[in-house]
Amino acid sequence: MNVGIIGMGSIGMLMAAYLGRYHNVHVYVRREEQKEKLYQEGIYCDAVGHPVSVEAHLLEEGFPQSHDVLIVAVKQTGLDSVLDYSFPSNTPVLFLQNGMGHIEKLLERPYPSWVGVVEHGALKQDYCHVLHTGKGVVRIASVTKDENIKKIISSLNHYDFPVEYEPDYKEMLTSKLIVNTVINPLTTLFQVNNGHIISNSYLREIAEAVCREACLTLNRSFEKEWERVLNIAETTSENQSSMFKDMMEGRQTEVDAISGYILKKSRTPLPYHQFLIRAIHALQWEKGVRIHG
Repeated sequence: MNVGIIGMGSIGMLMAAYLGRYHNVHVYVRREEQKEKLYQEGIYCDAVGHPVSVEAHLLEEGFPQSHDVLIVAVKQTGLDSVLDYSFPSNTPVLFLQNGMGHIEKLLERPYPSWVGVVEHGALKQDYCHVLHTGKGVVRIASVTKDENIKKIISSLNHYDFPVEYEPDYKEMLTSKLIVNTVINPLTTLFQVNNGHIISNSYLREIAEAVCREACLTLNRSFEKEWERVLNIAETTSENQSSMFKDMMEGRQTEVDAISGYILKKSRTPLPYHQFLIRAIHALQWEKGVRIHG
């Protein structure tokens, strides 16, 4: 298949490295320097064990290729600028952002819109190198009806990089949202790896309260979702959350798209969420990151 990937952060690179073994992968980036590096060296993932060749393009030049699927792997904070580009109307577009604030925008698009949840851990080292720090599954669901989704997912699926179909995108994204609102802000605020949510009893108590707030707001079973949070914290115990990495590298975090989304949905005060959002904003300010809008 012909696969396009927009955004060469850790997840975009991981997807390109694995899918590029069996498919014709085209990647779209913003910097000429990165384009040239990827064209010359390909992408090297430690778990794959060899460089994977990709075709590299500048995003501003548009989409010269006809893709079977186009994957958008930029952060939620960079999504609006990507949505300004004209995607081919007959090409399904898979969005891999955290949070759920972008769903309404996708419903308005003329092309088939899919959303995905990536349960892998990845760490970008430079333009061409990425570490696969935790193995999981890529789950995909359709926001707008598309009869081809199962066929394409079947083609993407591989035993060492499983891709699975999910029938309900709201169910899938809501569950991931709860995990993110618990793990991401707390690991960022306390500057710890994911496993400390379990091993630090004080931090675990706070995490449980955050999970209760989220489940109450989103009408989910606390017991089920808390078990999922603990399972993911355990399987990714040595990993740094994406928000923690963004903070350390001086980038705007996705706290508003994750915890802020839940706060806006609530009809009652959420003191833990309110504090975490303000605390992350304060840390961003100290890092020199200014939020506009």
